[in-house]
Amino acid sequence: MADRRTQHFFATTVLSLWLTLLSGCTRAGVVDPGGPPGGSSPEHLEWCGMLELPDHMPDGQPLGGLSELAFDPDSHVLYLLSDRARLYRARPHFDDHQQLTRLELLDSTPLRDQKGQPLKMPWADSESMVLTKGENGATQLLIGFERHHRLQRFTLDGRPLGDAIRPPALEGARDNGSLEALVNHPRYGIIAGLEFASRGMAANESRLFDLKGHQWRWQRSSANSGLTAMAPLGDDLLLLERDFKVGRPLTISLRRARLSDATPGSVVPGSTIARLASDEGWRLDNFEGLAHIAPHRYLMISDDNLNWLQRSLLGCFDVPPPAK
Repeated sequence: MADRRTQHFFATTVLSLWLTLLSGCTRAGVVDPGGPPGGSSPEHLEWCGMLELPDHMPDGQPLGGLSELAFDPDSHVLYLLSDRARLYRARPHFDDHQQLTRLELLDSTPLRDQKGQPLKMPWADSESMVLTKGENGATQLLIGFERHHRLQRFTLDGRPLGDAIRPPALEGARDNGSLEALVNHPRYGIIAGLEFASRGMAANESRLFDLKGHQWRWQRSSANSGLTAMAPLGDDLLLLERDFKVGRPLTISLRRARLSDATPGSVVPGSTIARLASDEGWRLDNFEGLAHIAPHRYLMISDDNLNWLQRSLLGCFDVPPPAK
């Protein structure tokens, strides 16, 4: 029987081939997000551009495997996290019509351990990230890891701060399906979400939790749909779900979670804002990361698994406020 690494390689290769057949190839730069013939858009979602990123940074460092985003409005810097424990810095540019036209790639650095050495697998499976403030007011990064499930604070240049955080809510999490989603909400603070169900949970549920010991249940679109990212959405949460199975269309769902309407331990009420399916003409890939960059405006990133058959897509969209 093949070991886990062999199974993962096979699954990734099949995913890559299927996504290539679904979407086709293009060159780095501005791309059309696609959609059904006639250019119709999902209700409650307005596109503000999409880029296909290059495979390398200006200094030759490979660029890919991007699993999460975090945006610093003070410096206008976008942090991109690879699931190989590497941190990239970039700056998005918009035209006079506020359309995303270019991503200025700045530099990158590895995430390091307490001895100053770059993290290595299985300790390097970094999947989620948010910006936070330390006690001295300095901006920090809080990063979530799978396999060795934990949260860890880092400086902006990748040095660890303090000890790893291992909340009880991580007990029973899947080896490769845990800390995919993090959000630093202005009202609720740090909220983490597990990609798939933990032991003892319904197949289509995920656990949401904060660092104070509170837990909630989130019902995903299906048992096959994984929760991959979260961002603030007013008083609510915006959740990104990815549903992929070989032989079926890739589906990306953007969903609203009303945490204020849920008590700890209960199911969080939610609704779907937009559903994007590859068989409807949308240009999609393995979207895993989400960042809130301005009122109503978001960026989302796809993980190309460092595979030439896939692409790193950076999409921009607005979620207008609901009509009164």
